Amino acid sequence: MSSVGVDIGGTKLLAVRLADDATVVDEYRTDTPNVGTTMVDSIVTAVDNLAGDDDLTGCGVGIAGLVDHEQGMFVWGPHVDGINVDIKGELSARLGMHVAVDNDANMGAVAEHRLGAGRGSEAMLMLNLGTGIGGAIVLGGALYRGRGFAGEFGHTLLAQGGHSCSCGRRGCWETEAAGPALERLAAELIESDPDGSLVTALEGRVASGPAISEAAAAGDPQATALITQIGRAFGRGLASVVSIFDPDCVVIGGGLGSIGETLLDPIRKSTAEARYAAPYVAPPKIVGAEFGERAGAVGAALLALDEVGQP
Repeated sequence: MSSVGVDIGGTKLLAVRLADDATVVDEYRTDTPNVGTTMVDSIVTAVDNLAGDDDLTGCGVGIAGLVDHEQGMFVWGPHVDGINVDIKGELSARLGMHVAVDNDANMGAVAEHRLGAGRGSEAMLMLNLGTGIGGAIVLGGALYRGRGFAGEFGHTLLAQGGHSCSCGRRGCWETEAAGPALERLAAELIESDPDGSLVTALEGRVASGPAISEAAAAGDPQATALITQIGRAFGRGLASVVSIFDPDCVVIGGGLGSIGETLLDPIRKSTAEARYAAPYVAPPKIVGAEFGERAGAVGAALLALDEVGQP
């Protein structure tokens, strides 16, 4: 059996084909569709590109935002266009196979808890750091969905009267510690220091999250300082989430979250500094997702296979 998993975030659609031994055998990516009706078309295109000669068993779709897992409905999201899109119904009819739909961070948590950095964890948090901050909760080895929409950590209010958020409010955690915050800080730095090392490192490119991350990986000091600043802001918010759930493992994924120790190290330090009762309670393990930015797509494919096998 093989399946396709599709992860739709704020800037890209990433899909993988998973073999029956859970190895990724092919990958497809494109820009995130910008209207709800196009979303289904884009998913079908991804599946068609990955299917090859395989007889696919199922398709899983993870989407950033509010997703009704039981109904397979994308309800709404601040970073992905569309309201009440019947992903499961439309895709099942067009693909002729079982379709599983869930929040993208939940899908990533499935992959990381079962096969990745969270293996063996009883209480694991998955946080996707990219265009926003998505979250998922694994308790007792199983996903916790609440009434269906648990894990929206990025929209906890961190700074009263802070920056405007794509959700319509101000001061959400992700306005201080996600991709747009990194780009805002970079723009401010470039304006104040147009002859600085970051401008040289960008080589005429727009100061996007991926470009800044690449500059930091190449050793640019200003880009590294910006990544550190985002990591520390992320860690301050994470400290509160850790105090609420007391996990044994926190897995950081997503496009920005997958850049490695340049980001993870300041996250760990900032979380330790801000954590409640730090001298008395051991910190959780904070690690990068083993599947990197593929985690959501891999988990989506796994969940589709799980549900096909259910009576």
